[in-house]
Amino acid sequence: MAEVTLKRKITLRRKQEECAFTFSGKLKVKLFWTSDTDLDLCLFFKKKNGEVGGVFSNEYRGKRSDLGALDKFPFMLHLGDNKEPAEGNEETEQINIASLDEIEQAFVCIVNYKAAIDQLDVTYAEEGGRVELQSDSGDYLEVLADSTDEGHVYCVCSIKNNEGEYALKNESRVMDLGTAFDEIPGFSIICN
Repeated sequence: MAEVTLKRKITLRRKQEECAFTFSGKLKVKLFWTSDTDLDLCLFFKKKNGEVGGVFSNEYRGKRSDLGALDKFPFMLHLGDNKEPAEGNEETEQINIASLDEIEQAFVCIVNYKAAIDQLDVTYAEEGGRVELQSDSGDYLEVLADSTDEGHVYCVCSIKNNEGEYALKNESRVMDLGTAFDEIPGFSIICN
Protein backbone atom coordinates (compact mmCIF):
# COMPACT_ATOMS: atom_id res chain seq x y z
CA MET A 1 0.00 0.00 0.00
CA ALA A 2 1.28 3.46 -0.90
CA GLU A 3 2.20 5.85 1.88
CA VAL A 4 -0.30 8.72 1.95
CA THR A 5 0.02 11.92 3.96
CA LEU A 6 -2.06 15.06 4.25
CA LYS A 7 -0.76 18.47 3.32
CA ARG A 8 -0.21 20.46 6.47
CA LYS A 9 -2.28 23.50 7.33
CA ILE A 10 -0.29 26.67 6.80
CA THR A 11 -1.09 29.63 9.05
CA LEU A 12 -0.04 33.04 7.76
CA ARG A 13 0.74 34.87 11.00
CA ARG A 14 2.63 37.94 9.84
CA LYS A 15 1.09 40.86 7.98
CA GLN A 16 2.06 40.78 4.29
CA GLU A 17 3.08 37.10 4.53
CA GLU A 18 2.15 35.28 1.33
CA CYS A 19 1.66 31.65 0.29
CA ALA A 20 1.02 30.10 -3.14
CA PHE A 21 -1.83 27.64 -3.60
CA THR A 22 -3.51 25.74 -6.42
CA PHE A 23 -7.06 24.81 -7.24
CA SER A 24 -8.91 23.62 -10.29
CA GLY A 25 -12.54 24.37 -9.62
CA LYS A 26 -13.39 24.17 -5.94
CA LEU A 27 -12.21 26.56 -3.27
CA LYS A 28 -13.84 27.08 0.13
CA VAL A 29 -13.36 30.28 2.11
CA LYS A 30 -14.67 29.95 5.67
CA LEU A 31 -14.92 32.42 8.51
CA PHE A 32 -14.90 30.91 12.01
CA TRP A 33 -15.42 32.83 15.25
CA THR A 34 -16.26 32.06 18.87
CA SER A 35 -18.15 35.14 20.13
CA ASP A 36 -21.89 35.89 20.04
CA THR A 37 -21.30 38.77 17.62
CA ASP A 38 -22.94 38.37 14.21
CA LEU A 39 -19.98 38.84 11.88
CA ASP A 40 -20.41 38.90 8.10
CA LEU A 41 -18.02 37.24 5.65
CA CYS A 42 -17.66 39.17 2.38
CA LEU A 43 -15.49 38.73 -0.69
CA PHE A 44 -14.87 41.78 -2.88
CA PHE A 45 -12.95 41.68 -6.14
CA LYS A 46 -11.45 43.50 -9.05
CA LYS A 47 -11.76 41.81 -12.44
CA LYS A 48 -8.92 41.75 -14.97
CA ASN A 49 -10.89 44.29 -17.05
CA GLY A 50 -11.07 46.72 -14.08
CA GLU A 51 -14.71 46.10 -13.08
CA VAL A 52 -15.37 45.53 -9.38
CA GLY A 53 -17.89 43.41 -7.51
CA GLY A 54 -18.43 41.13 -4.57
CA VAL A 55 -20.40 38.39 -2.91
CA PHE A 56 -21.89 38.93 0.51
CA SER A 57 -25.04 38.45 2.54
CA ASN A 58 -28.24 39.30 0.66
CA GLU A 59 -29.37 41.10 3.83
CA TYR A 60 -27.25 44.16 2.92
CA ARG A 61 -29.28 45.17 -0.13
CA GLY A 62 -32.15 42.68 -0.12
CA LYS A 63 -30.98 41.11 -3.40
CA ARG A 64 -30.61 37.36 -3.63
CA SER A 65 -28.13 37.89 -6.48
CA ASP A 66 -25.64 39.37 -3.97
CA LEU A 67 -24.97 35.81 -2.81
CA GLY A 68 -23.48 35.08 -6.26
CA ALA A 69 -23.64 31.87 -8.30
CA LEU A 70 -21.29 28.99 -9.03
CA ASP A 71 -22.52 28.30 -12.58
CA LYS A 72 -22.13 31.87 -13.94
CA PHE A 73 -20.06 34.94 -13.14
CA PRO A 74 -18.81 35.62 -10.48
CA PHE A 75 -18.46 31.80 -10.05
CA MET A 76 -18.65 32.39 -6.28
CA LEU A 77 -21.48 31.60 -3.90
CA HIS A 78 -21.98 32.97 -0.38
CA LEU A 79 -23.91 30.32 1.55
CA GLY A 80 -25.93 32.93 3.46
CA ASP A 81 -25.86 34.93 6.63
CA ASN A 82 -26.85 32.10 8.93
CA LYS A 83 -24.68 31.77 11.97
CA GLU A 84 -24.12 28.04 12.12
CA PRO A 85 -22.27 26.30 14.91
CA ALA A 86 -19.22 24.36 13.85
CA GLU A 87 -17.19 21.93 15.93
CA GLY A 88 -15.83 23.51 19.10
CA ASN A 89 -18.80 25.92 19.47
CA GLU A 90 -17.55 28.18 16.68
CA GLU A 91 -19.86 30.09 14.38
CA THR A 92 -19.16 29.90 10.67
CA GLU A 93 -19.97 31.47 7.31
CA GLN A 94 -18.73 30.19 3.97
CA ILE A 95 -18.13 31.27 0.39
CA ASN A 96 -17.51 28.64 -2.30
CA ILE A 97 -15.51 29.55 -5.41
CA ALA A 98 -15.63 27.62 -8.69
CA SER A 99 -13.32 29.87 -10.73
CA LEU A 100 -11.09 32.91 -10.38
CA ASP A 101 -10.17 33.06 -14.08
CA GLU A 102 -11.67 36.55 -14.61
CA ILE A 103 -10.53 37.93 -11.25
CA GLU A 104 -7.31 39.89 -10.85
CA GLN A 105 -7.51 40.24 -7.07
CA ALA A 106 -10.04 39.36 -4.38
CA PHE A 107 -10.26 40.60 -0.80
CA VAL A 108 -11.70 38.49 2.03
CA CYS A 109 -13.31 40.83 4.56
CA ILE A 110 -15.27 40.59 7.78
CA VAL A 111 -17.84 43.25 8.63
CA ASN A 112 -19.23 43.84 12.11
CA TYR A 113 -22.52 45.19 10.76
CA LYS A 114 -24.22 46.02 14.07
CA ALA A 115 -21.18 47.91 15.37
CA ALA A 116 -20.94 49.84 12.08
CA ILE A 117 -24.64 50.80 12.12
CA ASP A 118 -24.56 51.74 15.82
CA GLN A 119 -21.16 53.48 15.40
CA LEU A 120 -19.61 51.48 18.23
CA ASP A 121 -15.86 51.32 18.86
CA VAL A 122 -14.92 47.66 18.48
CA THR A 123 -11.92 45.43 17.88
CA TYR A 124 -11.80 41.90 16.52
CA ALA A 125 -9.46 40.65 19.26
CA GLU A 126 -12.33 39.24 21.37
CA GLU A 127 -14.14 37.51 18.49
CA GLY A 128 -11.84 34.50 18.25
CA GLY A 129 -11.91 34.75 14.46
CA ARG A 130 -9.98 33.19 11.64
CA VAL A 131 -10.40 32.63 7.91
CA GLU A 132 -9.58 29.26 6.39
CA LEU A 133 -9.11 28.65 2.70
CA GLN A 134 -9.23 25.08 1.44
CA SER A 135 -8.65 24.08 -2.17
CA ASP A 136 -9.60 20.93 -4.01
CA SER A 137 -5.89 20.24 -4.50
CA GLY A 138 -5.44 19.87 -0.73
CA ASP A 139 -4.01 23.28 0.12
CA TYR A 140 -5.24 24.37 3.54
CA LEU A 141 -4.39 27.94 4.53
CA GLU A 142 -5.41 29.97 7.59
CA VAL A 143 -5.20 33.66 8.54
CA LEU A 144 -6.08 34.76 12.07
CA ALA A 145 -8.47 37.71 12.46
CA ASP A 146 -7.51 38.88 15.93
CA SER A 147 -6.25 42.45 15.60
CA THR A 148 -6.59 44.83 18.55
CA ASP A 149 -7.03 47.80 16.19
CA GLU A 150 -10.44 49.51 16.26
CA GLY A 151 -12.69 49.40 13.21
CA HIS A 152 -15.80 47.86 11.69
CA VAL A 153 -14.18 46.20 8.67
CA TYR A 154 -11.38 43.64 8.79
CA CYS A 155 -9.60 42.99 5.49
CA VAL A 156 -8.22 39.61 6.49
CA CYS A 157 -6.47 38.47 3.33
CA SER A 158 -6.28 38.87 -0.41
CA ILE A 159 -6.10 36.39 -3.26
CA LYS A 160 -3.98 37.41 -6.24
CA ASN A 161 -4.43 35.71 -9.61
CA ASN A 162 -1.25 35.79 -11.68
CA GLU A 163 -2.33 34.02 -14.89
CA GLY A 164 -3.69 30.99 -13.05
CA GLU A 165 -1.10 30.97 -10.28
CA TYR A 166 -2.70 32.01 -7.00
CA ALA A 167 -1.29 33.54 -3.84
CA LEU A 168 -2.98 34.18 -0.51
CA LYS A 169 -1.63 37.23 1.31
CA ASN A 170 -2.21 38.12 4.96
CA GLU A 171 -3.54 41.70 4.84
CA SER A 172 -4.64 42.02 8.50
CA ARG A 173 -6.01 45.53 8.05
CA VAL A 174 -8.78 46.84 10.29
CA MET A 175 -10.46 49.98 9.02
CA ASP A 176 -13.49 52.20 9.28
CA LEU A 177 -16.20 52.18 6.60
CA GLY A 178 -14.79 55.23 4.79
CA THR A 179 -11.35 53.70 4.43
CA ALA A 180 -12.80 50.39 3.23
CA PHE A 181 -14.96 52.32 0.73
CA ASP A 182 -11.87 54.06 -0.64
CA GLU A 183 -9.37 51.18 -0.59
CA ILE A 184 -11.16 47.86 -1.17
CA PRO A 185 -12.36 47.37 -4.77
CA GLY A 186 -16.08 46.53 -4.72
CA PHE A 187 -16.73 47.46 -1.07
CA SER A 188 -18.74 50.51 -2.19
CA ILE A 189 -21.50 48.13 -3.38
CA ILE A 190 -22.69 47.61 0.20
CA CYS A 191 -22.51 51.32 1.13
CA ASN A 192 -24.99 54.17 0.64
